[in-house]
Amino acid sequence: MSERITIIDFVERQTRRFPDHVFLREKVGGTWTETTYTQVRNESRVYAAGFMALGLQKGEKASLLSEGKNLWVLSELGILYAGGVNVPLSAKLEESNDLLFRIRHSDSKFVVVSGQQLPKIRKIVDQLPLVEKVIVLDGDAELQENEMSIAELHEIGLRFAEDHPEELEARIKSVGPDDYANISYTSGTTADPKGILLTHRNYTANVEQCNSVVKV
Repeated sequence: MSERITIIDFVERQTRRFPDHVFLREKVGGTWTETTYTQVRNESRVYAAGFMALGLQKGEKASLLSEGKNLWVLSELGILYAGGVNVPLSAKLEESNDLLFRIRHSDSKFVVVSGQQLPKIRKIVDQLPLVEKVIVLDGDAELQENEMSIAELHEIGLRFAEDHPEELEARIKSVGPDDYANISYTSGTTADPKGILLTHRNYTANVEQCNSVVKV
């Protein structure tokens, strides 16, 4: 029987195996940039510390609305390292019903959003009383009340990790395979969308099953 590991365990183990290998590639200003396993792991911990500094408790939810980019991956890992649950939202969703329902139904405490998707959140944020902070991934957005940049989250994360290293490590170690990692919402074509609760082990088991058939 396979060992029951978490997504965090998986990232930590692969980082030890391939510390200097490229994990992420992203084109910035027309130039491809590369981020190693070690950099992803370390940055994820900083963002986790930032979420903890903002008050994210284990098991609490944060919605993530963005196009695909490195900061999407780092934000999600930050949420998971902090013991939180990510609620990924498609950039194709509209604010009037789709986004409002999912963010409200999931009891999300934070919303992480790209600059391009930010107007959608601003239209509904007054109907989301549980959302304490909107974290914006793009640095050129002009921030409004209860919004902060991902750079600021990173900064407070660095301070929190330095001041409370034991608390950060304890939170990371507290995450188990049966803890929820993700709430994935259905399309809602027949009724209200249903939130599918997925654990850390749901994901790591899928990776192991895939690897038994397709060698990467």
